[in-house]
Amino acid sequence: MRICFSCNLVEFKPKGNVLQFFIMLAALDRKVARLPARDRNRCLLHCILPFQFRNGMGGFTFQHVSFFQSDQLIADIFARDQKHKYDFLFIRGRNESFHLLKNYPHLASKLLYLAVQYNLDDKYIMGRLDHIFQHSRIVFFQTEPNAERYRMYHLNKGKYANQELQRKIQVLPQFAEESRDPGITRQPEDPLDLIWTGVIRPRYGLAVAAKAIGLIRKSYPQAKLRVLYPSIVGAYKKRARILLRSRGVVDHGQKSMWTTKKMIVKSGIGIALLYDNTEDQNPSHSYLSRIIECMTLGVPVLTTKTIGNVALLGEHYPLFVQDAYDISFQYEKLCDPDYYKQMSQYVASRGERFLADNAIQSFWGILQKEHNQKKPVHPS
Repeated sequence: MRICFSCNLVEFKPKGNVLQFFIMLAALDRKVARLPARDRNRCLLHCILPFQFRNGMGGFTFQHVSFFQSDQLIADIFARDQKHKYDFLFIRGRNESFHLLKNYPHLASKLLYLAVQYNLDDKYIMGRLDHIFQHSRIVFFQTEPNAERYRMYHLNKGKYANQELQRKIQVLPQFAEESRDPGITRQPEDPLDLIWTGVIRPRYGLAVAAKAIGLIRKSYPQAKLRVLYPSIVGAYKKRARILLRSRGVVDHGQKSMWTTKKMIVKSGIGIALLYDNTEDQNPSHSYLSRIIECMTLGVPVLTTKTIGNVALLGEHYPLFVQDAYDISFQYEKLCDPDYYKQMSQYVASRGERFLADNAIQSFWGILQKEHNQKKPVHPS
């Protein structure tokens, strides 16, 4: 297979959307490396990005993916396709996919589009997403609830048959890299801390977590809320800085993905809150990648009960929380070593399928199936 990947990332940062894209590529790189030599030699994997990626950045190294920097993604994708005759063009970026189809409609049958999020109430967003869906080969969503919501949206409109929707709407979940140091473990006697990782936004509930650690410290004065983040959303910076100076909160700033994994294991309890306040997103059909990170490390995670999180953790997951008092209550329960072990095993079992080398298998299977079709898929 000959595939060109592209993503509208403006720079390399150890944050969710950047890491997810590179984790996917790294898993695909390893998949190709394990192929028989004959099949491996037939694979061509290119990636065009707005910034220059050098092997080793962020701890990512590649053998079979070649990277190219471009200030004109769409024009360069077209130019490279003219030369290399790709089988697929995989693009993360709604506007980039839309403009590719507008400028080069003959490439439609090659387009694999990764849809990160959408808003059913936004006519502009849905107009572009529907155009991409109509003219692309496959649209991937990152969660099954988001994919199913889009299937039902089109079924209700009556434009597509269910069989076509099932083929053309697929799920490419978020991945987590396996830890490079499997020897890192917690002992039952180790102190339990809460750990927050990822971008700080108002709807991610830092204020709730800060209040919770204050309640917890009344009974467990050594407990801490450790916060690791690559950035703070602009308008929230002043408020966030105040919260990060709260008693019991430790501001660790930005850390690499690998250091973050170690700190998650050592801290012992992940926290990933999501409070949506818009009609379209409430309750959220997506989930935070930090939840998957905790799950794959076998670290119990306290999180809000949303549609996306129920899909991840199950309807009756006992560590769903809503407010600071719930967090404090669950923290005390997790101080019981037997209960902690039980919850650790549960999240690890649910998270195993999101380990990158496992999660890439379904994606590879879809690529193989599409590639093996003799007749190309034309725009609907």
